[in-house]
Amino acid sequence: MQKQIAAFIIFMLASLPGYAQQPNFTPEQMQQLMQQAQQMEECMSGIDEKAMEALGKKSQAMEAEIKSLCQANKRSQAQSTAIQFGLSMSQDENIRIAKECGEMAMGMLPKMDYPTSEKDLKGRHICDSY
Repeated sequence: MQKQIAAFIIFMLASLPGYAQQPNFTPEQMQQLMQQAQQMEECMSGIDEKAMEALGKKSQAMEAEIKSLCQANKRSQAQSTAIQFGLSMSQDENIRIAKECGEMAMGMLPKMDYPTSEKDLKGRHICDSY
């Protein structure tokens, strides 16, 4: 987990020069970004790494079980098993914390409203936005 935190912080710091070149970027905004990175690190420190590793292994085993049930044409049982597992995962405290930290991380990223397909433009041309 610490490696993931470090990678995220490195990503954020590597992005800072690009932000600093933007005409409206201020030292206060840079300070705020650094504070958010610190908050993110604090958030991630609340996650039990060993428990997350165990959940990862359990998840892989469950995926194999569900796949096996599907291949045996036990679709109803596979779906029921997946739902039960999903419910148990949604109630796990470490998963809850990780989700909150992930949402915090997404909030830290700059708004990027670039289209990824023609459909995203909804019939408009990109130049109409400028």
